[in-house]
Amino acid sequence: MFRKITNTDKEIYFEMSRTFYSCGAALKPISDEKRENFWKTIVEDIYVNGYIIECDGRVAGYAITVPYASQESGGVVLWVDELFVKPEFRGRGLAKEFFAYISASADKTALRLEAEPNNQKAIRLYESIGFRHLPYIQMIKYDEE
Repeated sequence: MFRKITNTDKEIYFEMSRTFYSCGAALKPISDEKRENFWKTIVEDIYVNGYIIECDGRVAGYAITVPYASQESGGVVLWVDELFVKPEFRGRGLAKEFFAYISASADKTALRLEAEPNNQKAIRLYESIGFRHLPYIQMIKYDEE
């Protein structure tokens, strides 16, 4: 049901990533140039874990996780950077199964993620499996700014 992304998944990953970044789950769309650069990081499997989600023998989605060390958490936190399930596979519990899978298989002290405020369906899902809101303000500064 969940497997590591391989080089042969590039086109289907790009297609799903384009949908993810244009459906309101992310702050803004990204260029294929950024997607291509990130793809290299995924397949090198150094900083990022990429997964393909399968259901009934078909590709149903993808997920990206990134481990990082956190003194506050007392070890490694697994950041769930992206989780996308194709619309035709939603409502089957695949996202919950993915969280159970990484919870059982990853050496970590916590899971962390972010969600767009308008993505209420995802927020309700995350809350239902134990995620809670943090009192932090997220900030970012891109290199090109």
